[in-house]
Amino acid sequence: MRELTLQADMEDIDVDSAVNALELASLTTYDTPALASLYVVAYDMPQTAEELFAASDELHLIFDGAFGTPRDDSFIGAWLDGQLVGAILAVLDAPWDEVPRGPFVLELMVDPEHRRKGIATALIAELAKRAEQWEYDSLTLRLDLKRSPGALPLYQQLGFTEL
Repeated sequence: MRELTLQADMEDIDVDSAVNALELASLTTYDTPALASLYVVAYDMPQTAEELFAASDELHLIFDGAFGTPRDDSFIGAWLDGQLVGAILAVLDAPWDEVPRGPFVLELMVDPEHRRKGIATALIAELAKRAEQWEYDSLTLRLDLKRSPGALPLYQQLGFTEL
């Protein structure tokens, strides 16, 4: 498994990216059922009760800070016609020591039926706007090329480079 750690300066991210009819809003633990369903679909996992339960457990750990310090506004959902179609979950400190301190993307997921429509770009842009308000100047993430092989070109287009 090959993983890359990527980082982008805020000035390189187009924070004005928008998708028509897309509503971006902070996620809370009350959104866990919809978020778990998105997680299972986005990562092409079997849509079973067991997988939804496991996804819910992991999401509760993320909300509780097990993988880094979250903010109330660092988890963002993308809603289209009342359906959660994308989400980005970020913390203020990465779960790995070698990663620079600052906003770190734990998860970026988009429903496969809604990919290539600018939703991931809109989520990154919204997180970048919020991170600037928190007085940070970059975003970092770790990309698992085995799990998400097609994501690298998107991140490169958004200004992310390998650390």
